[in-house]
Amino acid sequence: MDKQKKLKPVNAWTNNNLTKASVLVSMFLIIYIVLIITAAPKQYILNIGDIADIDIDAPANMVDKAATEIKRKEAENMVQPIYRVDLTVQIELEKQINLFFNQLEEQRILEELSIEQKLESLGNNPAIVLDKEDYVSLLNCSQQDLLQVKENVKYLINQILNERLSEMQIETKKEEIADFFSKLPKRSKLNDVGSKIAMTIIKPNLFYDETETNLRKSEARADIDEILIKKGTRIISKGQEVNSQQIQLLKAYGLLKDESGNGLRIILSYGALIMVSMIIFCLYIWRFCPNIWTSNSALLLTSIIIVIILLIAVGTRHISFYIMPIPACAFIITILADTRIAIIVNVLMTIIVGFVTDFNNALMISVLLGGILGSIIVSKTHHRSMVIYAGLAVAFINALSIFSFGLINNIETKSFIYDVSYGIVGGIFTSVLTIGLLPFFESVFDIITPMKLLELSNPNQPLLRRLLIEAPGTYYHSILVGNLSEAAAEEVGANALLCRVGSYYHDIGKLKRPYFFKENQLTQENLHDKISPSLSASIIISHVKDGIETGKKYKLPSKVIDIIGQHHGNTLVAYFYHKAIASQSEDSVEEDKFRYPSLKPQSKEAAIVMLADSAEAYIRSLSEPTKDGVEKGVRKILFEKINDNQLSECSLTLRDIESIVEAFVKVLAGIFHERIEYPENLKED
Repeated sequence: MDKQKKLKPVNAWTNNNLTKASVLVSMFLIIYIVLIITAAPKQYILNIGDIADIDIDAPANMVDKAATEIKRKEAENMVQPIYRVDLTVQIELEKQINLFFNQLEEQRILEELSIEQKLESLGNNPAIVLDKEDYVSLLNCSQQDLLQVKENVKYLINQILNERLSEMQIETKKEEIADFFSKLPKRSKLNDVGSKIAMTIIKPNLFYDETETNLRKSEARADIDEILIKKGTRIISKGQEVNSQQIQLLKAYGLLKDESGNGLRIILSYGALIMVSMIIFCLYIWRFCPNIWTSNSALLLTSIIIVIILLIAVGTRHISFYIMPIPACAFIITILADTRIAIIVNVLMTIIVGFVTDFNNALMISVLLGGILGSIIVSKTHHRSMVIYAGLAVAFINALSIFSFGLINNIETKSFIYDVSYGIVGGIFTSVLTIGLLPFFESVFDIITPMKLLELSNPNQPLLRRLLIEAPGTYYHSILVGNLSEAAAEEVGANALLCRVGSYYHDIGKLKRPYFFKENQLTQENLHDKISPSLSASIIISHVKDGIETGKKYKLPSKVIDIIGQHHGNTLVAYFYHKAIASQSEDSVEEDKFRYPSLKPQSKEAAIVMLADSAEAYIRSLSEPTKDGVEKGVRKILFEKINDNQLSECSLTLRDIESIVEAFVKVLAGIFHERIEYPENLKED
């Protein structure tokens, strides 16, 4: 079936831009409200110390930043400070001690210098500065005592530095120095001088290594994994006193109402994302599906399908996310409208279902792939069984996605089995829902699908059974017209199935007075011989009006009813018109009373049925139809319709007319082929 022509404007309403905007805005608002109700996290008013009156669980997986930071701080504090030893300090101090005592030795042997000059020279050493009295004691002491002081200072400094000395230990070590010199066996003024020299020169050789310490702390922090709060984990239990850490978690999840406007930000974020998705959706339809964009009825149908499937999905999500029949939206739109719009709708629904399910990867992949695959399967279907196959394909995609992501995420076996089972059920549910909703949409929006047409072509349909029983000649005539019109429609690219079904029902108006039509008259008696030509013409013409009424009574699709109403156009009932002229004067006969008061064919399908009806009736009237005679008769009928201006309002071209002639001749030649006489017939002759 030509999908591009399933849905098209039927009245002024369908082209109204205000109506178009209203449909799209309404769809946006409904989707937005559904998402706010179902997907946006519920917010609570709680403070530290409050008693919770409800259980609150984590709505999604999230890192507990506060708890993670506490653990990392603890690990960081466990790291001991790192110190480094500067071995050059000990060497430097030993050099300074040697230098000082060497200067003393030099000054001691310079007898020509006064004591003041010697003191001035010794005072130039910046490393060791002593009082005047101390210098005098060192200058006046014996060589042995001076050497002993030097050795004591060097020994003590080396001992202290060998044990490692930090800045914080300086004062303690100075006390130890004083204590050491005070306990020397030989007590003298030089012991105090040696203590002063050691305390003056002592300096740390153990320094805090900030870089290495920070590196060790960073490594300790990195070794602590993030503390993950899994979806469904209880944050606060009913009756529990709320603490600061729980408040921080609620804020992080956006579950806490506060003055920061977090709730408003969530609402605006949802609105912005859905708005962008809708804009892209509309641009796609405008660019690639103009037949849908120009028909507000088609947009309304698409919007209603989206909303209905979304509401059903939201209602079933409490059972399992994988049972939601989201691909049904793509199935139905493919069958009723167009595969291309079905695919973009499926993408839009995948985004929406992502919000509802906290962007469940397995589900979004299965919805996206299942909807596309199902649309491909049902795109050319003429049987409802193909919808079942599409549902099974969705079930397979669901199971495969769940299995794959189950392995990736290492899901527990029990949950894995449940999810796969629900995924299979979801695929079957999708096809069942599609089959259940299709008749509703076909009826409400008066859409004719290949499946509906096949149902109407079933000989067990009530109208066709009535036609077979009450007007058998008309029934067989309609079957032949169906064969002709279907063959012609295939040649010119029209809807062949619609032509066949329209042909089957085009003469149902004859059920009201079947025996007034020649094909149903079983005897030689013709009822029209007993009535006036004008009355006969009125009865013949009325079968179109009666057919429309009968079609509406039996709820036939509008396109089939259009064919019933247009299959004669406003042609002249020529036989009775000429009969009336023969019995009366031509001036007294009004031609309009002998013409069908109907619309000319508005579509290719209606025009083809008109031509097939006339061609079949004419060929049946021939006593000995030959191939040449059939072709001449068909051309004669078709060009009479053209000359009568009956095809001026449909889109058939002259090339189409030639193709129709060839198709009719081919079919009719097969019906009225030359028969071989049997021997018995020859013997009788």
